[in-house]
Amino acid sequence: MSKKVWIEDVTGRDGLQNEPKPVSTAQKLTLIRKIAAAGLTRIQATSFVHPRWVPQLADAEELARHLFEIPGVRFSALIPNLKGYERAVAAGFRHLEFVIAASDTFNHKNLNRSTQESFALLEQVTRRALQDGVEIRVGFSNAYHCPFEGTISASALVSRVRTAREIHPWPVSFGDTDGMAFPGQVREALQLLQTGSILKMDDLGLHFHDTYGRGLANVLAGLDLGVRNFDSTTGGLGGCPYCPGASGNLATEDLAAFLAGMGYETGVDMEKLLDAAELAITFSSRPYQGHLLRAMRPNACAVPQ
Repeated sequence: MSKKVWIEDVTGRDGLQNEPKPVSTAQKLTLIRKIAAAGLTRIQATSFVHPRWVPQLADAEELARHLFEIPGVRFSALIPNLKGYERAVAAGFRHLEFVIAASDTFNHKNLNRSTQESFALLEQVTRRALQDGVEIRVGFSNAYHCPFEGTISASALVSRVRTAREIHPWPVSFGDTDGMAFPGQVREALQLLQTGSILKMDDLGLHFHDTYGRGLANVLAGLDLGVRNFDSTTGGLGGCPYCPGASGNLATEDLAAFLAGMGYETGVDMEKLLDAAELAITFSSRPYQGHLLRAMRPNACAVPQ
């Protein structure tokens, strides 16, 4: 199996979306440039949702006007519907993530529609994307656990994937939105995908929050079964405004160091990534959620007296 692993840094979108204090477009661009300088070549920069629901990302178009000046990066954005697709494509994005919740209740809470309605929207977006030459990744949030419905069975999750792949064989990602997944759940879902020949592991990304400290254990479960695409946020920023209890994502610096220690190639310059993490945590309303920055640069994580 390949020793190359792709890290998609989602700080600009998932890392900042739940922050109560506004982060300016200029500050976001400075952070994204630092993340890119550290060797991250896949960055999810923003989301084209209605500004009323996620005001922190209301500057998506303004941000995009400067993003593509940064060389060597595949920028992506998250979209929930056809309007979001149209805005994102008009802004210059050619890689998009269409989000659907694995649980119907959370889909209603997060997107104000049923999962069936989201799949209907995915069909519309797919037709446009195929015409426009745009690549879509279908992201399933709450893939393992829903704060309203409880545990999501592997069979239910795989059924959602099957439905999406029947629309079009887009790549897929599984988001552990509230950080409740265990490695056994990760393995079970991936093994079902493999048994049913529904999805190649190269077409799957895993997105873990580290609420209960299980992020890296879940990454290892994915690695063992052939997954080579993982999401994370610099500084461990993040949280979902519609998911009670969701804390920060797995920190990019923790993930990159873990992968390097396991012998995988990421292309990350760790010192430059720690520089980016130092900046990222200044935008967070919570203490540093990761581990590596505290271990390597403890003064950067000190709480002001």
